[in-house]
Amino acid sequence: MSIATPLNLPFSLSPVSQNDILRVLGEYTFIRLDNGEEAFFHHGNWITGADASCGEPSVMELAQSMARAGCKSLRCVELPVPDDREWCWDDVVTQLVRASFTRQVRGELIVTASNNTRHGRGVHVCCDPLLSGANSNLWFPLSADEDWHAGIERVLTMNGVAENVVRLEPLRDGPEYTDYKVIYNRTICA
Repeated sequence: MSIATPLNLPFSLSPVSQNDILRVLGEYTFIRLDNGEEAFFHHGNWITGADASCGEPSVMELAQSMARAGCKSLRCVELPVPDDREWCWDDVVTQLVRASFTRQVRGELIVTASNNTRHGRGVHVCCDPLLSGANSNLWFPLSADEDWHAGIERVLTMNGVAENVVRLEPLRDGPEYTDYKVIYNRTICA
């Protein structure tokens, strides 16, 4: 006697295409797993990686330099290690792409916001090869009429990094500036 129902029928997931991978990863992507392993992808292709447990140097600087040289933003993603003990980077990318189908791909970055820059009110995006500036000194001006959420969202959407900003989490609040963790929805192109 079979008890197969629509909820417990075996099914196979549709294969992930190279176009799907490119759509989700974009041109330059750095992935760090929670065990410290890292990988750098260019146009959806694995370029190099590092295993922190073996003491290998990080590939973050290479990824940042490559993105900066291409005048593009570097997508940074932190993910858990896959459950399968015999995982490979293809498994990680496939998991990330499948998550994008349900639009659960979120990004995070850190910004510094200040009302007292030399030229008024502004935000600085930290550790981004494009939006931080060549010398990590690029500030985006904000109107006095914009709240921090609206202004940061405008900067990220204008530069193609985000579809929208979900929330800001204050990290440090100093007399001259506030650091925020920005959680945003990535731009997903059909």
